[in-house]
Amino acid sequence: MRKHFLIFAVFLYVSSALAAGHITKAQKEKTIECLGHYSATAVLPAETIEVKNMELALASAKVIREYLTSEGVKDDEMNKGMNVYVDKVYGKPFDKAKNGECNKFIYKQIKDSEEKIEKLSRTIYAG
Repeated sequence: MRKHFLIFAVFLYVSSALAAGHITKAQKEKTIECLGHYSATAVLPAETIEVKNMELALASAKVIREYLTSEGVKDDEMNKGMNVYVDKVYGKPFDKAKNGECNKFIYKQIKDSEEKIEKLSRTIYAG
């Protein structure tokens, strides 16, 4: 009986750890890269980007940060990864292709993110 209890306890522990829904290392890296993309987009000169894209970038960055925090990613890790991407694209024009790639990935990765981002973006510049 004791052996069965021990096996059950180990199974319960392992299954609860896996059920938490943590992201893989590759997913985390891609999510942080997209955070960098949106952060870089949000600070582009106003005359080089449509306001709607800037609003969506700001909203996306906020939703991604909340998601990564809920997944246990520390601010330092987010900022470091984000800054690597921002430094790479600083001063370059809006990357529409990368934006589409990140949108597709983030909407799939983060549940209900498309709706959250759209709703939040409408509050930024009273859009």
